[in-house]
Amino acid sequence: MAEIRPLERQDLPAVVALIRANIGWRRDAAVLERTLVDHPWAPTRLPTLVAVDDSGEVVGSIGAQARRLLFDGNELRGLSVSHLVVAPDRRAGAAGAMLVRSLLAGEQDLTWTDSGTEAVVRIWRTFGAHVDHTRAGNWMLVLRPAAWLTKIAKGGFRRGEDRRRALPVGALPLQAAGRRLIPQAFPEPAPSVMGADAAPAEIADLLVAMTTKHVRLRVDYDAKYLSWLFAHLGSLGAPVVHRLVRRAGAPIGWYAYIRYAEVSRLIHLAAFTREVDAVFGEFVAHARAEGASLLAGRVEPNLDEPLRKRLAVVELAQRPLVHSRDPELRAALASSTSLITEMDLIDSEWW
Repeated sequence: MAEIRPLERQDLPAVVALIRANIGWRRDAAVLERTLVDHPWAPTRLPTLVAVDDSGEVVGSIGAQARRLLFDGNELRGLSVSHLVVAPDRRAGAAGAMLVRSLLAGEQDLTWTDSGTEAVVRIWRTFGAHVDHTRAGNWMLVLRPAAWLTKIAKGGFRRGEDRRRALPVGALPLQAAGRRLIPQAFPEPAPSVMGADAAPAEIADLLVAMTTKHVRLRVDYDAKYLSWLFAHLGSLGAPVVHRLVRRAGAPIGWYAYIRYAEVSRLIHLAAFTREVDAVFGEFVAHARAEGASLLAGRVEPNLDEPLRKRLAVVELAQRPLVHSRDPELRAALASSTSLITEMDLIDSEWW
């Protein structure tokens, strides 16, 4: 039977080899080292686990990154989980289930992942996890229908990632008919709402003010962590835009999105409850001005109003999983007062 223990730095080459061979991961070892071992919030005892056989060979792993959380002003511990992988010749055993069981039995208050296959969902559910249905979808908005449809028709994609970015939802949106036919799907931001690129320290200051009844549960970002995160995403070739939005000079929210040549993907948006649509509208206006023909993102509880208003098309795309022993925490996670967003999944293949 395999032994389950915390990851050590010397295990990384074996873990990278397992991931590349079994789930098609294409990043280099330095990325895994940066996110699992040298992460700014990584504890001394790493949460990532490996399964080793009697000879000491690594035969499985489950990646996890520590997150600092705030829930109703109280500090909690979170884990964002990425790959679960077991060597093909060892899958007849229980290494995968043992890795999940050991991880979920840890001292963290909340554990989540966005990479649940059918088999992974079954394993997590066995140990008390739930599918996070509120974040199971992807949304899409077409800003320049002609440009987008032309690219789709020509099949102008270089790799599988390009296809996923240009077609994040497998449906033709009514909103793609354009501004002339469906003007209500293209509301203009109020003149008093203005956005500007923001430094991590400015964003961290705003979050302190927002952690009230507006946002009960969120990752406790600070300026140092946000600086690391934006730099990390940039190093993956994913230029990240992060902007603070104000109404009549007063901060009302912020957002971050990944900007590609023609497609922009929203990975985080936080705002005071009554200002979510205004902040989303500024994001749409800015991305369009930067040349985006398509906007996409993961469905988040707080985005319901702006997505409905703009006739966004939505598709069930992933099986996110969450685990917590606290029923109140699980309930808050499913509400619009929670902010556990795609930005907290830094191993994502979207960037």
